[in-house]
Amino acid sequence: MNTLKHLSFITILSIIMCGCGTQEEKEYRVEIIAYDYAFQAPDELPSGWITFVLNNEQAHEIHEISFARIPEGITYSEYLNEYVRAWEILLQEYQAGEFERSGISARVNELLPEWADGVEYVNARGLVSPGRSADKTIYLAPGLYSVDCWVKTEDGIIHLATGMTRPLTITDESTNSPEPSFDNRITLNENAIDVQWNAETGFHSFAVGMEVDSEGNPVHNNIHLIKLEENTDLDEVNSWLDWYKVGGLRAPAPADFLGGVSTYDAVPGESATYFSLEIDEPGEYAWIVQVPEGEQLWNIFNVQ
Repeated sequence: MNTLKHLSFITILSIIMCGCGTQEEKEYRVEIIAYDYAFQAPDELPSGWITFVLNNEQAHEIHEISFARIPEGITYSEYLNEYVRAWEILLQEYQAGEFERSGISARVNELLPEWADGVEYVNARGLVSPGRSADKTIYLAPGLYSVDCWVKTEDGIIHLATGMTRPLTITDESTNSPEPSFDNRITLNENAIDVQWNAETGFHSFAVGMEVDSEGNPVHNNIHLIKLEENTDLDEVNSWLDWYKVGGLRAPAPADFLGGVSTYDAVPGESATYFSLEIDEPGEYAWIVQVPEGEQLWNIFNVQ
């Protein structure tokens, strides 16, 4: 375990704001550096559109950054000790076989504090393998947030529980940055991933839209890019992406993840989710959406 988790974290903030009048020049960028198991990140930021760079070049395990808005009147310590602890207990009991998957909902409702429904997951995942970095751009309103990694160790312990979490206060001050204008578009349909782009090496930015079901809910909420190796099993990757599965999201990952996103606040039919990543070498790649085990939703392609 990296000794940084026992230290007072040093805030590392990387902000690029030229202010010369174009959208690109007004982009507000913040770097979050991941370790095993800690984040170096700011304590406070203005509200608005922010591009978060997850730098996982120092870590030996796959990581993510997830943003949860904590209900007003609840402290960060209460969030950890009551809300996160409930999920830890649930995971321990479930992995020990104390109840079936069908019993998860009932058990977690017994464990969670009464204010749990007020926790708002704004954005999650964006899995990044060791040695890589990737971006995602999200809108954060004023409030208290927790920046977390919900990936698990090889022993099935949530990274968040090992210290990979930080409070983040979003102030009333504005970033004055516009909603991103990205180069490529991904639409997540019920049975297909529609990606409009030129698959080539280099830096790529994406806006994600989502098809909705008969009740108006997005049919999917996640997209990931992985680099395929000769022995990569996409069924195994899809199964691994299921957090509730006993071995789900446990290190080591079964593939090389370049980035992506999961979202909980996307407006159906609108591009409310943005991410960027680097394809650094030719080879075989796949877009994959996590779906129930036994189903398949991925696109395989080659980069020359």
